[in-house]
Amino acid sequence: MEILESHYKKANSRLIRERAHANLLSNDGYAVPQIAKILRRDEDTIRDWLNSFVSIRIASIFHKYDDNANASKLTKEQREEIKTVLAKPPSDVLIPKEFWSLPTIKEYVSAKFGIVYESERSYHYLLEYAGLSWKLPSAFDLRRNDEFVKRRILEIQREIGRLSKNKNTVILSADESRINWETETRRAWLKRGEKTVLKITRDKTAQSYFGAWNHKNKRCHLVPLSWQNQKTIIEALTEITKLYSNRNIVIIWDNARWHKGKELRKELKKGKSLQHIHLINYPPYAPDVNPQEHVWNYGKEMISNQTFATFDDLKKKFEASIKSKVFDYKIPEFVLR
Repeated sequence: MEILESHYKKANSRLIRERAHANLLSNDGYAVPQIAKILRRDEDTIRDWLNSFVSIRIASIFHKYDDNANASKLTKEQREEIKTVLAKPPSDVLIPKEFWSLPTIKEYVSAKFGIVYESERSYHYLLEYAGLSWKLPSAFDLRRNDEFVKRRILEIQREIGRLSKNKNTVILSADESRINWETETRRAWLKRGEKTVLKITRDKTAQSYFGAWNHKNKRCHLVPLSWQNQKTIIEALTEITKLYSNRNIVIIWDNARWHKGKELRKELKKGKSLQHIHLINYPPYAPDVNPQEHVWNYGKEMISNQTFATFDDLKKKFEASIKSKVFDYKIPEFVLR
């Protein structure tokens, strides 16, 4: 009711003030005939206003013809003010949230400017105008040491700079990932009073992959794995050596235990199958610095929110989306303080 009170007292439109007043009176226990008499309106009009409020809440007090002004239009100055506000956390404008979302921006725009959009897309435009986008935030592992990450990345860049002076050397960032085929049901906006049935499959299956992103041509090699362990990683690295026969291969990857196993170290020795591979480890708890991690994110985005008839169809879409794209990534550059 606080928002209605605000519009009743401050709205520029007389009709908006009247509609807010009608709902406030109804909330105070006044009957329709009494409200109609106070506002000097027909009882049918008052009923329409009250029913509309029950249906669409605060949006009901706005109308595109109110006083010949479109209540859903912000001025350029107001948009710029919103842009400035959205650059800060919601808590800075006394909204107790950590991140901006549709409900929080609705709350702010309504309280500040007396404007409520009927379409959620209008709020999306405001968020985009402010330089925000719909995406997953990056997770930060509490065990991560940022200063160590920066130092380690500088060491890696120096090392690959030295190794790449040999024109016969190829630099790859690598990682493993896994995709699953399992139906997941979540809440959705469904018709009230009717049971909604979604036909699903209870089958659970998965596929692991080894990915190696080439720092020069920006493309990713994809090797299916039967599992993620030392044996399968040796098999994947063997496939990579076939792609770059007689070349020195630098693999930069994380610190997974199967990246340091005894059998793998044996195959890296002179005269063995992986003798032309040189391994470098990214810093721990820092997946964001590995370009291959971003390749996985892209591939999984391409298969999200879609229905596939078979798991083979899902795998084909995932593999094709990665193999067909040039990923213009790089290892981030840091400057030590």
